Amino acid sequence: MNYSGLIRNERKVKIVEIDGTRGFMPDFLLYLQDESCTYQIFLEPKGDHLRLQDKWKEDFLSSLGEREDVEILTENEEVRLLGIKFYSETPELKERFRKDFIEKTIKE
Repeated sequence: MNYSGLIRNERKVKIVEIDGTRGFMPDFLLYLQDESCTYQIFLEPKGDHLRLQDKWKEDFLSSLGEREDVEILTENEEVRLLGIKFYSETPELKERFRKDFIEKTIKE
């Protein structure tokens, strides 16, 4: 897997939940590339004080790679959207983020 870039989302990319009305702008977009495709990964660091009220965002991001109702509009068929569990400084949650990241990128 090759690192392509990490971009701070400066209010350019907004995600709206499917079959819903809530939207948000993930803090970071990470681009990775391997021999078969390019991954666009939405990353969202989250303080513990916001985790419960923003759980719907984490659930939505985590489901992106598995949903059949998400269509990627691009010039290239080899693009995959991935959402990773929230990043947090809490050791247990940081480990959960790390495992989810590895499972969805390196082991895929």
